[in-house]
Amino acid sequence: MRRLTRKKLRQDEFVSVVDEFVNWIIDNWKPLAAGLGAVCAIALLWWGISTWRGGKEDAAAYALHQAVVAYQEAQAAGGDVAAARSQFEEVLSKYGSTKQADVARVYLARMDFMDGRVDEAKSVLEKVAARHRGDAIGVAATLDLIRLRVASGQASEVVKELQAMAMGTDDRLPPDVALFELAAAYEAEHDVEQAREYLQKLVEEFPQSPYLRQAQQKLAELG
Repeated sequence: MRRLTRKKLRQDEFVSVVDEFVNWIIDNWKPLAAGLGAVCAIALLWWGISTWRGGKEDAAAYALHQAVVAYQEAQAAGGDVAAARSQFEEVLSKYGSTKQADVARVYLARMDFMDGRVDEAKSVLEKVAARHRGDAIGVAATLDLIRLRVASGQASEVVKELQAMAMGTDDRLPPDVALFELAAAYEAEHDVEQAREYLQKLVEEFPQSPYLRQAQQKLAELG
């Protein structure tokens, strides 16, 4: 009998709470409806922004792809890359805040360097490398920046930075990539023995490196 009484009390308590909740909703339906409307509006806004961003990135990726193809075809044919430059610049003007725009900046910096605008190219690459430190875009920008500096006669300065990257204390480049670039920097300084040493280290310590075949070929060339 006591169990039934307790059960009945709990049921009555539950019914009472539900009644109070229902009455509260009836009394406050207007602010609740307004609040629900605000939540729905925010959700719709977020969905719209996400969809727009996705569509924008898809369009940026397509435009970048077209520019890269034009650039590669012009290079392969030994022709003028002016048309590709205009396409990369269009990626910047339309999609300047996207990752694809930063890739376009890297290509434009390469063209600037080839045209003798070294300072402009260096400035762009430094900014892109800083924004994308540790990702693929950052690696591409850092590589171009290092090669630009080596070609500009700064190999001795670059070597110190590359040594830190090869040791893993600087994460701007993977160690195997840093070793390959170290070899190139020493070769530019006509230190073939040191270049060979770094290439050999790459081959021995990084057998899965995408630079392995290039390193082996370069070792064969250096003798």
